[in-house]
Amino acid sequence: MFKQGIFPLNKLLWRKGVLPTMSDIWKNLIIAVISFLLAFIGQYYYYQDQLEIKQLDVHKEFEPNFIAKPKFPDDKIEFKINGNEKEKVGKFNISIVNYSTKGFQDLPIKIKISPKSKDDFKVVAYSVVGEKEISDLVNEDKKMSFDGESYNFSFIAAAINRERKSNYSMQLRILFEGTEEPKVDVVAKGVGTRDYDIDHSPNQKDITWKASWLAIGLFILGLLCVFIVTWLVLGPLISITTQKWEVKNNKRYASQIIEALETENLHPELDDAQLRDYVAKMLYTRQLIWWNNQSPLRKWSVGLVSPKPDDYYVAP
Repeated sequence: MFKQGIFPLNKLLWRKGVLPTMSDIWKNLIIAVISFLLAFIGQYYYYQDQLEIKQLDVHKEFEPNFIAKPKFPDDKIEFKINGNEKEKVGKFNISIVNYSTKGFQDLPIKIKISPKSKDDFKVVAYSVVGEKEISDLVNEDKKMSFDGESYNFSFIAAAINRERKSNYSMQLRILFEGTEEPKVDVVAKGVGTRDYDIDHSPNQKDITWKASWLAIGLFILGLLCVFIVTWLVLGPLISITTQKWEVKNNKRYASQIIEALETENLHPELDDAQLRDYVAKMLYTRQLIWWNNQSPLRKWSVGLVSPKPDDYYVAP
């Protein structure tokens, strides 16, 4: 049974600071709630700040076997690029995706491609387009150059618009000979760059945020279901099956109260038998008052087990 009421022993412990007062409990509860709200607000503004990205994402797609010359023994098949015959070529796409919080106009962009060796990667042909495959949105202000170690490209993008999904604002397409993916450095004037990640997308962040709230909602719903099942089904069963143990616990509690009263000599006018009767009646009356004030649902949750006078009587 749930115990209620304040006894002299409890008052004594509260005065000595051993037990917390109700005001202390409420104060701690309020502090915990305020701390939770502050943490939630902090997380919200941190999430908002995360959306304030000032970098462009660089996506790379490397296909070493993009086109290969088919082999037919009885036929002569030619595969040429710019008049030069090739056995096979790969395709290397370098895309700029703008997940930042602003768009850019006439943005100078330099791309440096550095193979480990000349044989690992050799540019055969290239082209560049802007968003929606519009080539006029990107101007090549300098022709590609090879300095002996790296291929250098220089462009001016007329528009690098913000993107919520995965569409690129600019894409450099390269046909190459080789098998090893080279190192790529992209420099956009006044803007940082980083490796592409779908999680950088504001749209993906919104999905993740909504999924998080959905998961929290389902978790709370699950807890609520568990609480209801426990309270209305398991609770009554546990109360009924543990009734004998509960009575023993009530008698043990009554013995502690008797011992406390005797130690503090709070009722010297009562002998041992009278003190046992007094404590049993007091505990029973307190529990009966509590029981009568409970709703039918609360009574059901404890198995409809009402208090009895003998539950608190301690035999000599």
